[in-house]
Parts: sequence; structure tokens; C-alpha cells
Amino acid sequence: MDLACFHIPHFAAWALAQRWHDDDPKNGDGDPKNGDGDPKNGVDTAIAACAHGRVLACTPALRSTIAIGDPVDRARRLAPQAQFLLRDPAVEKALWDHVLFRLYDLTPQVQPIPDPLASSLRPGRRKHSGSGCLYEAPATGIWDNGAWAMLQGPDHSRLPTLAADMGACVGISSARSWALLAAAYSHAGMTGSKTGSTSVPAHMIPAFLRQAPVALLETLRFDPDLIERLGLFGMRAIHHAIHLTRRQLQAQFGQEGVRLFDLLHPSNTEPPVTHFDPCVLSTSHDFDWPVFEPGELQPVLHHLLAQLLTRFDGRCARHLEISLHGRRAHDRTASRILKEPTAHFDVLRNAADTLLHLALTGNTADNTVGTRQIPAGRSVHRLSITCSGLTELPGQQSQLFAQRTALLPALVRSMESRFPGKLTRPVRAHADPFFPEEEYRFEPVAR
Repeated sequence: MDLACFHIPHFAAWALAQRWHDDDPKNGDGDPKNGDGDPKNGVDTAIAACAHGRVLACTPALRSTIAIGDPVDRARRLAPQAQFLLRDPAVEKALWDHVLFRLYDLTPQVQPIPDPLASSLRPGRRKHSGSGCLYEAPATGIWDNGAWAMLQGPDHSRLPTLAADMGACVGISSARSWALLAAAYSHAGMTGSKTGSTSVPAHMIPAFLRQAPVALLETLRFDPDLIERLGLFGMRAIHHAIHLTRRQLQAQFGQEGVRLFDLLHPSNTEPPVTHFDPCVLSTSHDFDWPVFEPGELQPVLHHLLAQLLTRFDGRCARHLEISLHGRRAHDRTASRILKEPTAHFDVLRNAADTLLHLALTGNTADNTVGTRQIPAGRSVHRLSITCSGLTELPGQQSQLFAQRTALLPALVRSMESRFPGKLTRPVRAHADPFFPEEEYRFEPVAR
């Protein structure tokens, strides 16, 4: 069985890097500078994703400075130039749907791997964090330490290129357990922004386990206490624990020991990876003859977008991608994460026009405010649009009189995610204070 484990480390920080990179004011009117939406763009952006007052993930520029789990206050002192943003599950889900759709091009058998320590909350429910903000349960395949998916029979000629574009690491083997460990081994060998890939043939599995350290189990979300105790027992490599029985591991580590036994003793007849149903909407148009000018592409783009909106069925899109296919093997793409999920044609049309220009210009990184590159004269044979991050917005009861506060909750959420705790309101604390400044106190708006 040809299995590949696709792992994007620090996925929460990578998603925020794409989100705020697209809205960088240096790019003018909020357009993405590079615009192609690939993880390699903005890879040097110093962004840390935070949750419950601690650092959850960070971009490669910060991985040598701060550690995962550091308190935010300490991390701010270590990296004062970095941006510390709250984790955004909605943006992560939109980008994860798009990543899975790109993996679907390699093989129809794609399956997100559930988090072994997933919360008991059902998807879509919300929970309160220690900072007073609301977090949604992450999508399947998104763990706290990254995003994970299993592929069966992928196109190995294109898999390394896709992994490099997304800053991912890949593990290839004959069973799910060994593919997971190979991906964790590749992650451990990554330095900076480089990606890694580890292939473990069936006859090399014992040799691989003899050199794989037990510290790799932490990447697979095993309890650090289990890893430490294995080291105290003299088990430095994963192969040292393969001879322990289920009863011995359960007696020492409880359910974590049972999970470790199941990992090290996979079944000889594993079920195949299920076929994936992409949660995206896509449409394309093939031109009868090559097209070069934006004026010829724009009407087709608007027509395709109007057709795509008829298939939304009450849903809204969070991520939009434009692809231009020509004679060359490399397609020109540009994508954007929208500020809010929307199904309005005008909003999507404006974003699509911007992305079309970025795709035609080649998405160079030297575009500055006030300068626009002339579209490149490469022919376009096919134009495609992809919408991902599809969500169903909750219904709202209509009111008798129109109010101008409909956009206020979205504005508050956006401000709170970018500047946690900075948006406050005055609350009267004392009717007759001794000092005037004691009459009011300030508390966060998002509670």
C-alpha cells in the first residue's frame, strides 16, 4: 500500500500569515503583494498564533526565538518585532479546504487525520478561552501542532513540488503508522523554511524505527510524561518500545500506552483511504483560441463568477482563487482570504478583478503603492475560479426598523483578533468617587 502523510507544521500561524499578508497596508488598498496565496509567500513574516494566553504556533522566522507554549508576555519580550494574533479557526478551515482540494489533484483518496486529543465539542460549537474570546472547534485534520492528511497512491512526480509550495513535510511508507512517524521525522529534520520528505520502504521499517528517537512521539501528540518515562527506562529509540505488550504499556501509561501500542503494531489489513469529497466550488472556461488581454478575460471571469454563485445554496465563501492555464506546465494563480464570508456578487467581483490582474502580472514581489506592472503577454487557454471555506451563516431575525449596527460585531471580532484586549469601553464604577478618574473603569468589549 502506497501511503503518504502530508503534514503542514504550525498551521495556525501559517494561516494567520496568509490572512494578514493579504491585508498588508504596504500593498495598497489591501491587495496581496504576492497574491498567489502559497504558503511560501509571507514565510518570513514574524507572526505567532496564540490561544489561552500562550503561543500555539509561529512562522519560521520566530522558531529559533520563541518556543511553543511560552506565555505571550514572555514571547513579546523575546520577539518585540513580531505580531501576536489570536488563533482564527474560520481562516484555518477556509485554507485547509483549499489545501485538501489541491491534494485532491494528486489522488482522489485523501483523508484528513483526526486529532487524537480532539475536544469532545462537536464541530461548529464554541468554547470559551482563558482570554474571554470565543474559539470554534477546529476542522478535522487540524491539530494544535499543524494540519495532517493521509494520501493513498498520490502522484509522486508532483507531490514534492506541492509540499515545497506549502511548506509541508511528507512521510511515505506502506502503513499509516509508519507514514505518520516518517512525517514526524521529516518535521524534526526541517531547518528554517526548508521542507522535508522521508520515504520508508517496507524492508527498511525496522532500521528506521531503530534510529527514530522517542521524541518524535511528541509531534504525534503523545503525553510528554510518557516520552520522559520511556527515556528513564532506557528506551531512546522507538524500536525499543515495540517489544512491549499492550498490557505492559497500559499498566504504565493508561490510554496513552494503548494508543502507543496501536501505533507500533498496525494491522496487516488496513482499510484503504476513503475517497475525498472536496468542500469547494470550482468552474472553468476553455477558450477557443489563446487570449492575451485583460479586457477579453474580464467578461468571462464575471460570467463564471455569476454562474458559481448560483451553486452556493445559501452558503458564503471565505477563500477565492483565480487560475490561468497556458501552454506552460506552471499555472499562474492568485488567491485571497476574504475578510468575512460573503456571497455578494459585487464583493467577489472586485476581489476577482484584483486577483486576475495579479495573476497576469506574474505576482512579483516588487509591486509597491502607486505602481502597477504591465500584464505579461503570455497566452491564456483556460480560466478557472475556485471558492473554498464555504460556510452557512446563521439566520437572523429581521427587525421593523433598519439599524446601522449590522457590521459592528464583525468589526469587533476583527479588532479583537488583531489587537487582543485593546478595544475597551468605559463602565461606571462609582457614583460619587473621591477622585474623578475613579468614576469609570475600562473593560474589554469582547468578553
